[in-house]
Amino acid sequence: MTIILTYLDSGVLIAAARGTDIVSLKATSILDSKERQFCSSPFVRLEILTKAKYHKQQDEVWC
Repeated sequence: MTIILTYLDSGVLIAAARGTDIVSLKATSILDSKERQFCSSPFVRLEILTKAKYHKQQDEVWC
């Protein structure tokens, strides 16, 4: 089996976490793939955390 290295940006992670529309379903299907290995940047973490804190979405703040 070939492993696909997949870079995740904040949009994919946010869409998957929201889980309410067609974009969320597509993001979740990508994250559930057994053929992918995921990578990201520390900047994605900062982007997601800052947005969640700004909008007072404490259930999305994980640190």
